[in-house]
Amino acid sequence: MHYGIDIGGTKIEIARFDADWERLDHWRQPTPAADGEALLDTLSAMVAEADRRTGDAGTLGIGVPGVIDPQGRLIAANLPGLRHLSIVTALASRFARPIALENDSRCFIVSEIGPGGSAEGAQHAFGAILGTGAGGGAVVDGRLLRGSGGFAGEWGHLPLSASARDRYSLPALACGCGLEGCLERYVSGPGLVRLHRHFGGDAATAEEWHRDWLAGASAAVLAHECHLDLLGEALANVVKLLAPQIIVLGGGLSALECLLDGLPGALSRHLFPGIATPRIVRSRFGDASGVRGAAMQGAALAQRPANDRTAPSE
Repeated sequence: MHYGIDIGGTKIEIARFDADWERLDHWRQPTPAADGEALLDTLSAMVAEADRRTGDAGTLGIGVPGVIDPQGRLIAANLPGLRHLSIVTALASRFARPIALENDSRCFIVSEIGPGGSAEGAQHAFGAILGTGAGGGAVVDGRLLRGSGGFAGEWGHLPLSASARDRYSLPALACGCGLEGCLERYVSGPGLVRLHRHFGGDAATAEEWHRDWLAGASAAVLAHECHLDLLGEALANVVKLLAPQIIVLGGGLSALECLLDGLPGALSRHLFPGIATPRIVRSRFGDASGVRGAAMQGAALAQRPANDRTAPSE
């Protein structure tokens, strides 16, 4: 049996999978984000319940938002209670089994190239999540790309290009990561709302923007054109660097047909001749992909020799 856990800013989800990656059950608990020890207690109780239901100890993978630094500390704006805690060491002391700990966006692409995923079997793939933020993960030559700092694929924190800022007279917005002008601030769900307001709209949510866009409101149409252009430019840069066969979209914005239909053309406009535009598809497992990919990472780690478990995602 394989367990996956997805830790979010407001909830923690655990799911149990069988050997064919069929989800048997899943449940959630609120995230005690302000207190690291309370969060570890919650995780321990959820894994204990999974073991009780299984009648044995399953493999374990955990997806987390943010970056895990070389000292095993989690850098995540929405989980401040874990910032000064070596989460890898803390988790190892709680569970008598190997634990794969990975960024949730990279768990997403692991799930989607796995059995039944929208990019099943792809050797070169990129996952782009467009929700409250803009996260991502890359698979190169069939292996998850992590890099020396463990944060490869963070395309949402690439800077908005100067030409894009000039084209649309966009302000340089501060990002929660500490930088300024990160793409996430413009292309995520809240970013789309900011663009709508920039062009004179008054939407409070992406759903309200979409309603105005369907009605043909000029500010909503301009926001959509700008949003597609920024996304196309950003993902074209990913294509130039990594040459994925396929790009898998996840997160709330991926449900919009106008985004999925318009993005290939927007991306191709920022590529030079001779570079093919990769297929762009919606994720097969949606919100469940993160927890599924975490479980897959845990299963893969458990199969490795005990002396070769220092880099669970490679």
